[in-house]
Amino acid sequence: MLRKLSILLSIALLSSIAACGPKSSTDSATGTVATASPGTCPTSNTEAFAKTRFVADAALAGGAFKRYIYTPAREGRLSKGAHGRVLALIKAAAAGAFVIDRLHAAEQAAQANPTLCKLIIAPAARFTSAISALIGRARSGSINPADVTNGSTLLGDVRGAATQGGAAFTDNTNATIG
Repeated sequence: MLRKLSILLSIALLSSIAACGPKSSTDSATGTVATASPGTCPTSNTEAFAKTRFVADAALAGGAFKRYIYTPAREGRLSKGAHGRVLALIKAAAAGAFVIDRLHAAEQAAQANPTLCKLIIAPAARFTSAISALIGRARSGSINPADVTNGSTLLGDVRGAATQGGAAFTDNTNATIG
């Protein structure tokens, strides 16, 4: 009983951390939150090494997704009755929080580059939304393999947009969350 309670508390803590979302800047004069959209992309690079930062963060996000969410779901380790399921769900929830964090960092880097900004925002937002939904499902204890496959497809969309923008990346499957 105590073990189940501690596991549930761990999952709740991880999902609440992921729900906090990215930090955004607020204009103190108007009180408005600054967000980037394709219409507000810069006309020149606003940060040094923006593409490099994007590639590093996107590779970590993709690798953590593949290692801790996609592969365990495909192998059936997240299914009811699977041996080690609880630990796999905890790792999936933690990885989801990590993936969201790295995706937000990748989006910020992409927003500093005019080419990436136009191409990455929409696919990254869809992938982030899918990962947020998976974290909620991990918290409830049931991840549907079809949702994980959809997440993999959305990651492929991000990868394709990045390649089109000249910032191709491969998933860093050595990414660790602990």
